[in-house]
Amino acid sequence: MDNFDQKLGPEFFKNLSAEAVTPLNVVHEEIYESSSKRPKTTSKVWDIFEKLPAQQGDSKAICKLCRRIYTAKTTSGTSHLRRHIEACVKRGNHEVDQRSIEACFKPVKRNANRLTLSHDTLIAATTSLKNYKLDVDEIHRAIAMMIIVDEQPFSVVEDAGFRRLLSAACPEFPVLSRSSIKRDIISIYVKEIENIRELLATCPGRICLTSSTWKSDSDDHFNCVTTHFIDHEWRLQKRILRFKLMPPPYDSLSVADEIALCMVQWNIEHKVFSVTLENLSSDDCVADMLRSRLAAKKYLPCKGVFFHVSCFFRILNSIVQAGLNLVVDIIAKLRLGIKYVQQSPHRKKNFYIIAKTLNLDTQRKLCLDTPARWNSTYNMIEVAFCYKNAFVYLAEQDKNFLHKLSEDEWEKMSVLYKFLKVFYEVTCVFFRNRQPTSNLYFKAAWKVHSRLFDMVRGPENFMTRMVREMHSKLNQYWSAYNLILSCAAILDPRYKIKFVEYCYTKLYGSGAQKYVSVSVNTLYGLFDEYMQNSARPSQTTLLSTAASKISNDKDENDGFEDYETFQSARFRTQVEKSQLDLYLEEPSHDLNSEIDVLEYWTLCSLRYPELSKMARDVLTISVSTIASDSAFDISPQVISTDRSSLKPKMLQALVCLQDWMLASDRTRGLGSMESKPEDDSSSSSDGDDDY
Repeated sequence: MDNFDQKLGPEFFKNLSAEAVTPLNVVHEEIYESSSKRPKTTSKVWDIFEKLPAQQGDSKAICKLCRRIYTAKTTSGTSHLRRHIEACVKRGNHEVDQRSIEACFKPVKRNANRLTLSHDTLIAATTSLKNYKLDVDEIHRAIAMMIIVDEQPFSVVEDAGFRRLLSAACPEFPVLSRSSIKRDIISIYVKEIENIRELLATCPGRICLTSSTWKSDSDDHFNCVTTHFIDHEWRLQKRILRFKLMPPPYDSLSVADEIALCMVQWNIEHKVFSVTLENLSSDDCVADMLRSRLAAKKYLPCKGVFFHVSCFFRILNSIVQAGLNLVVDIIAKLRLGIKYVQQSPHRKKNFYIIAKTLNLDTQRKLCLDTPARWNSTYNMIEVAFCYKNAFVYLAEQDKNFLHKLSEDEWEKMSVLYKFLKVFYEVTCVFFRNRQPTSNLYFKAAWKVHSRLFDMVRGPENFMTRMVREMHSKLNQYWSAYNLILSCAAILDPRYKIKFVEYCYTKLYGSGAQKYVSVSVNTLYGLFDEYMQNSARPSQTTLLSTAASKISNDKDENDGFEDYETFQSARFRTQVEKSQLDLYLEEPSHDLNSEIDVLEYWTLCSLRYPELSKMARDVLTISVSTIASDSAFDISPQVISTDRSSLKPKMLQALVCLQDWMLASDRTRGLGSMESKPEDDSSSSSDGDDDY
């Protein structure tokens, strides 16, 4: 091509008409192909290419889009010109809208490999090429968001590979430094703070807080305060508001101060409904200090009965961890046995052949666990039991297999597996629900409590002592919070009072009615407060009423003109049933039906306006400080070494912005920036399905 350009010389290009780039007469939805029934020059490629005057018998054609020149000999055909048309438009995709490109080349039904060029979209593409302007600020923001969401180091913008990529994609983009990207992130954070502040100020209901502790590799403690609320569309939302390094001593006073300061800074003291803490020994002190602060300002409904909750999954995981610790040696031996099988392709193949010979189901493959996530250990044990006879046979035939489990060890694993099953099933309900509401926890806590109660009363085994200790621990949690959990369950149309009464009867027998009465009376007391707040006129209404009375100067009023209205209203309140009465009298939905409880109360908001407001606030209570996708995690939440070394303001900006951006994408229904959590199922870790 370069030699040809030199042959033509510069004078030739000066004589080219500017009309060569005029709009193209391309037939819509036509395939570029030559026909034997017409001259070669009538091929559709000549709507995009223009023949040049032949020089020395060498025929050439120039592309009207990019001005590149190709041979146009009659013996060469037009296939190379058609290929250039596709490449020419694609090469301009950094300047042309992607949708325009996709519309230009559409698959043809009779041949999916052939492409078609749309006339209208090609004209739009060439027009946008002329009008395109580089938005430097938007690219800056996109790079900053990449660093925030993907937890990339700031130095990534100075890496040679990143700069080479940016230069190829956008040569005119200025060079970035870590200092400039830090400024961009702080700028984004400051702007987003105002958006979150407005979001909290305008949310229709109350706000629930959770406080959790994160740790670094250097054992630094960070306090994370998260807010939970239901928005105008009845979607449960959460946002991290504060992420601060906690200087020693890490005590109840410092935690209470952090939460109180967070409420003041975000101006949400008057909207707080509950605070969920981590189930630590100091939780009661923290809750008491915060409760007294808010109660003094008369911000808490129902005298703060719903104010304090401890994390359900903290105690659940501590019970599971205690069970696993009893057989840690057996689990380690089982893990080594599975590794022995998987480390050799030959042994692995023979193992599955043995399993098939013994008529075992080989659909589920052996899998190793990740000790930090106990569900993977549960799945490893579950699958291993499917191959118990194969392991026994392997130990008899292979003298190098040194990890055989004795019959007593298999029996202990069986007891552990049955013990963990209820915990696994309960946790899966929340693991698969990204934003669980509080109505789900009563049933879950009751199942765990009932299971431990049955094991305590059952036959003795190696786990009995541990189970008794854990049952006592869980019983303390149940005694403290079953009231809040039962009230939330009653607001689930599948459960209501009858289900709560059933669960209490299973635990307490004839003494169950006392617990049911407390739950129902508490719920009615809370509802009465919501009714009073709804009936209380606003300040604007009071001022307008006073003004109308002043302007209405009637001498005939004797002071009793509103008596009939008062009497009729009092009579109605005596004979009419409340919204809560009507809701509880409705037939319950099927116990095992799939219901979105927030959607249910959205539909009921017109029929039960005040009751739906109360339900919205109660259902917002977060009964866990752990995100649902981390429900199986045994280890504490850890912040990376790179981030823990940052300055406090920058660290808080990164953690908060990452949470806000992911939450915003979830609200808009975008899943590209965050992967959906998946359970560590018993799918094969070796990838072999051929045996």
